[in-house]
Amino acid sequence: MVLSITLFMMLSEVLIFGSSEIFDFVHKDYDFVLRISKNVDWYTEINKVPFFSFTLNRKGLGFEDSFIRTLEDMKYRTGIDPEVVEDALSKDIIFASKGVEMNVSDLMSFDLNYYFEFIKNIATHTFLAFETKYTNQLPRALAFLLSVSYKDLGSNTSLLGDSLYCGSVSKYFVVAGSKQALELAIKTFSTPEMQLDKSVREFDRLKAGTFWISGYAKPNTLKFKLPGGLNIDDSDAEYLLFHSTVSAGTLNLTVEQKNKKQETTKKITDNIGNLQIAWNYYLAMPTTNTEAVVNSIKEWLQGFTPDVGRLVDFVGYASKSSSYLYTIGRLESGDILFILDNFTGKELESNLSKLGAKYDSQKQEWTMINGNTQLYVYKSSNRLIIGNVDKSKYDSYEKTRKKLKDLPIYYDFSKIATYDFKLFMDVGDIIKSTTGFNISSKLLFWSYRSGYFTYYKLLLS
Repeated sequence: MVLSITLFMMLSEVLIFGSSEIFDFVHKDYDFVLRISKNVDWYTEINKVPFFSFTLNRKGLGFEDSFIRTLEDMKYRTGIDPEVVEDALSKDIIFASKGVEMNVSDLMSFDLNYYFEFIKNIATHTFLAFETKYTNQLPRALAFLLSVSYKDLGSNTSLLGDSLYCGSVSKYFVVAGSKQALELAIKTFSTPEMQLDKSVREFDRLKAGTFWISGYAKPNTLKFKLPGGLNIDDSDAEYLLFHSTVSAGTLNLTVEQKNKKQETTKKITDNIGNLQIAWNYYLAMPTTNTEAVVNSIKEWLQGFTPDVGRLVDFVGYASKSSSYLYTIGRLESGDILFILDNFTGKELESNLSKLGAKYDSQKQEWTMINGNTQLYVYKSSNRLIIGNVDKSKYDSYEKTRKKLKDLPIYYDFSKIATYDFKLFMDVGDIIKSTTGFNISSKLLFWSYRSGYFTYYKLLLS
């Protein structure tokens, strides 16, 4: 059970908070804090989340069995009992950094060794702290797992490989990316006036809440990039808090971003539920959110050079005459469509001709070719559609497939009526298409503004 929690901790790429004492290692100059809180207490609920169950269990990717074999090999080769590692990974863990941009999406991997490499290569002003009763044995265990040398430096400190400095204080083991980072963390632990959580009152909320994943970030440190250019925009932020819980088979993650200016997102009514169930990616955003629309288009079409700029300008023209932009596609195949809903634009043909598009009257579509990329532009009812799926294929889906609103999960998606963007991803379909495993897993991600705060919400089943 402890190993199941441990491995999901690595996979989820996020770290969280439990008791408050472990925060005391973080110096007030640090700008990013993550903590995992009492993994064992969350095990039952985590194992009910289809995505994590698939990742950990032998009926899926089998990360748990793989890690067990690694620990058994460690015992055979070094004599260190697996309990040494299990104990450290089942209790509170904290990750803190300074001057490092943390992109959560970059930490996602289906290769267990990836996470060992992540620890091995942590930056100079970065450290991890583990609550454990095996502070003396854990350095050698970690050296084995990371495949690096171990050197005892005396005074409860050691060196792993060339750059990982380890030390212990009280019931905690600390591994840092430099000697200076280790010494600062240990000194900060016993010096309240140096501690970040004593100087930032928002930590009180994190300490008071019952969270599995939680943390704090200063601006320009936390990134969460999803396909289609979706990201956390904290350029006008004062700070960010994030926290998560797991219940009823779903991970629920919230990022609260405190901004310098007030803005409030308006409630809207979209028609994305009438699109076909032929895709595993559905993104909706009002065209009034101009910057987000442009960034999303650029992200998808960055390979369409050198005309991507003119193409973005065309979409900008079209969005001004539409109410919503829906981006739909299949991530594993690269099929992508931009659907401008309620399109009423004039001079469509002249704007397309500026892009060198050719019209086929029989197929009722325009085509643009750039290298190996071919894009189609056509209308369907009151929608203008741009993408690499032609009109005949799109029309066949319209006639033969059910609608997104027919999916049970759509009820939750449809309730999101106040948003700057909202995303639905059929994670199960993506996994089946890429690995052959059949699971039911969905992801919802959306953002909205209220007063001085921007909220980012994520649900993963």
